[in-house]
Amino acid sequence: MQYWQSWDNSPLDEQRRIVAYLDGLQAKVNELRELQSASREELSALMPSILDKAFKEEL
Repeated sequence: MQYWQSWDNSPLDEQRRIVAYLDGLQAKVNELRELQSASREELSALMPSILDKAFKEEL
């Protein structure tokens, strides 16, 4: 119960600072997800040619 009491007594400025920090982290997570998706798409596009060269022993 003390945890919630200490949270409720936090100054509003501190709560806003925490929210801003978490918003920044969420933006970074979203950016990383987009980069991961783009990388996955590039790899999927390259995989057939990589496998073709591997089976032809060109690698």
